[in-house]
Amino acid sequence: MIEDELIQIWQSSPKHERIKFEKSRLLLDVQNRLDSFDRAVKIRDTVEISVAILMTPLFLYQVYRQPNVLAKIGAIWIVAYILFVVYKLLKVKKEKPSEATSYLEYLKQSKIYLEKQKRLIESVLYWYILPGLMGCTIFLIGSLDLLNKTWQEIIKIKKVWVGLSAFTGVGAFTYWLNKRGVKKEFIPRLKKVDELIRLMEEE
Repeated sequence: MIEDELIQIWQSSPKHERIKFEKSRLLLDVQNRLDSFDRAVKIRDTVEISVAILMTPLFLYQVYRQPNVLAKIGAIWIVAYILFVVYKLLKVKKEKPSEATSYLEYLKQSKIYLEKQKRLIESVLYWYILPGLMGCTIFLIGSLDLLNKTWQEIIKIKKVWVGLSAFTGVGAFTYWLNKRGVKKEFIPRLKKVDELIRLMEEE
């Protein structure tokens, strides 16, 4: 009943009042979307950096511990990859809106920030998934000394198939999850921000 009454009031209001109402509602919607996005990015970055803090010393130890040269190379690759991922995330984070002189400027900065985060996610296959898979595969080959084994011997090693299946499965899921995120999260937010920027510039 309350919703019907609000609709009637909105319909009976002058045109400029309805536009003002729509703008206010859109402003609240956009701000809520931006705030929830900031929380999601903060959680993602915290998880990635926490994993980096845990994994880096483990693989540095593997560089020292592994007798196989290829395993050492794989471990070094993984450490470099982990640090590169953290660098990429922190680099984009620097684009987060700050010191805006007006709300319109804040929205424009937010749009740029969202677009850069979107591009980062869209290219996740090249800077996140494939380098990680490559490092893990090299480490697996070296640690199991697969280059000195026949195909018949390799086929019988369960760790090979479990490892490759796990790497591929995690990579495919990560790729799908990020593609879904672009469609469900980034595109709608950018659309709303664009709409609000247009309304504010028309004043």
